[in-house]
Amino acid sequence: MMNIGLVNLLIIDDKQENLRLISSFFEDANYVIKATTSPDEAIKACKEIEFDLILLDIRMPVDGFQVCKWIKESDRNASTPIIFMAEKTDLENISKAFKLGCRDILTKPFQLEELISKVSTHSLLHIQYRKINELMSAKDKIFSIIGHDLRSPYNSLIGFSNLLLENLKETQNIEAIKYTEIINSLSVKNLELLDSLLNYARNLEKNALQAFDKINVTALISEILQVVQPAALLKDIKLTHEIGEAANIFGKRDLIATMIRNFLSNAIKFTNRGGHISILTKVANDWVEIVISDNGIGMDDHQLKTIFDHTIKESTPGTNGEVGTGYGLLLSKEIIDKHNGRVSVDSQTGIGTSFKISLPRYR
Repeated sequence: MMNIGLVNLLIIDDKQENLRLISSFFEDANYVIKATTSPDEAIKACKEIEFDLILLDIRMPVDGFQVCKWIKESDRNASTPIIFMAEKTDLENISKAFKLGCRDILTKPFQLEELISKVSTHSLLHIQYRKINELMSAKDKIFSIIGHDLRSPYNSLIGFSNLLLENLKETQNIEAIKYTEIINSLSVKNLELLDSLLNYARNLEKNALQAFDKINVTALISEILQVVQPAALLKDIKLTHEIGEAANIFGKRDLIATMIRNFLSNAIKFTNRGGHISILTKVANDWVEIVISDNGIGMDDHQLKTIFDHTIKESTPGTNGEVGTGYGLLLSKEIIDKHNGRVSVDSQTGIGTSFKISLPRYR
């Protein structure tokens, strides 16, 4: 038998000999068995104990389907799998059982191998299902904590920079106002980005990409350039956008924006002061291509081979000592994959790097 740990098993049958027979098959295994001929006792147990599997006889003085309904109404066992027990010739009730959502059928007389296999398999599946739900619940709590802790500094920056701007307007200190506005703008944009990323992470298992939108690539890149421009200015890096044929793509706007921003931020990070970064958008048959090129420090062969390898997380300091997490490009690659796109990279040490992102064209 599979090792499935401690299993809570409920057996309901109006014949004591059936209860003793089934219980004897599992008495030496890791099962905690509750066996009863009384539907009332079974319902009471279901209100007190969360079972991993329930074996329920169809033909009893109290209809087995009605007992099933009562069990499903209990808070603790609403999702607990139920295997109905029925005579091989009881085809009508077997058909009805599956229509009511039973997990499986055990036919009488019992076959030992079938009984053990079905009980152990369905128990294991439900235990794993419950553990996954517990992990997902813990994940949501962690995201809530992370979201709160990360939002707080940005909210403080936005609040204080707004207050500072109000006071600076009276001084007419143009340079101070300019940089305070940059701090305020970046804080707002980063808070929006944080919210988008947290929502994306929370909803991965819910197929977060199902609601796609038509996206104007040129307009989106123009917005992103406004966000990354301050970081480029600090290193005196020139950003240029060469606009080709107008085209749209189909996807999640906030995720595509995050992906492009990550590539641009990476280019700024590894480009020396006074360098140049270009963005080219063009149409190639059924694809919209976004090419982001820089004349930065470039990558060696090892870096090129491992840049999108999630098992190798490396974060190299930028040309101005900038630090990162090593997750930016990995996340971008995942976003591209989710949109049925592709990405390629060409780089030479000391010369620069060029990323070509291809996304399906919206027609």
